[in-house]
Amino acid sequence: MAIPTTLHFYSPTTDVEAIDLLASSPTPFDSPTQRRLRTELHLLDAFGTGRRRPEWVWAVRDDTDRQLGVLAALGADQPSDQAYVLDIFGLPDDPQVALSLTARATSAVLAAGAEEACIYAPPGTTYDAPALRLLADALTGAGWRLFVERRHYEFEPPAGLGDGPTTELSFTGVTDPGDPALAACHREVMRETLDAHDADRITRLGFEAACEQSLADLLEADPVECIHLARNASGAVVGMVSGRVLPTGRAFVLFVGTTLEHRGHGYGRQLLAWQTRRLLAERATVLIADTDNANLPMARAFAEVGWPQTETRIDLRR
Repeated sequence: MAIPTTLHFYSPTTDVEAIDLLASSPTPFDSPTQRRLRTELHLLDAFGTGRRRPEWVWAVRDDTDRQLGVLAALGADQPSDQAYVLDIFGLPDDPQVALSLTARATSAVLAAGAEEACIYAPPGTTYDAPALRLLADALTGAGWRLFVERRHYEFEPPAGLGDGPTTELSFTGVTDPGDPALAACHREVMRETLDAHDADRITRLGFEAACEQSLADLLEADPVECIHLARNASGAVVGMVSGRVLPTGRAFVLFVGTTLEHRGHGYGRQLLAWQTRRLLAERATVLIADTDNANLPMARAFAEVGWPQTETRIDLRR
């Protein structure tokens, strides 16, 4: 079936129009993040802070002004002129129209600086699942390729979550971004990493440059005071963790890593347990983290600490 010539592809011109479009956009399937991204709370905050913008929204309607579909991108937490990720998908039912809209949005979002698309789906969903067929076909047709499937955790902590497991480690906060102990620990965590994003960096940039970029990104995402180094009973630095609680109560664990030499002793679980208790002590109301499906040790750590997987996060790249 040919695409009707009466289709009109456009971007909204105001925040109000963009918010209305996204709030009413269809979800590709039901999941907590799909619902949250369309809430007034999220949209008002995102457009108010500049993390979303009307020009980062792409829509299509027919000649009767019937809205057919909309896609949108998100910028970094520190607003800039660069988009970060294509993350809202409200596709038309017609596969050809869906592909055409996705291709237009892809071209624009790449020009705005985004490098990834991200889909949030129910736990256990894979990119080739029938429920993702329309979306996957449109993204693949627009040139996106599966990069990694991840376990996404985003939940209100139940009573007793921080009760275990216990830890034998001691933790020291980092105050200086240039602390050589931080760089040395991070470098050893990066060795033989199971994180797809860091492994890709090592492949593209080489080990030392990848370590520098990964640590710089971590320091940009969190104040340095959010990072803690962990030592075992012998005083050896065995890993590091970073996390923070936002004023809204949403709390993120952005990094958990054990140095190569000290893996296999359950330190990853202890790092996460300690960070969980710290976030709860700072009155976190929602806990959020991700780990790759292939990172089985970290997935086990989340399960043992009591974090339930709430979604699958699927990352794509061009």
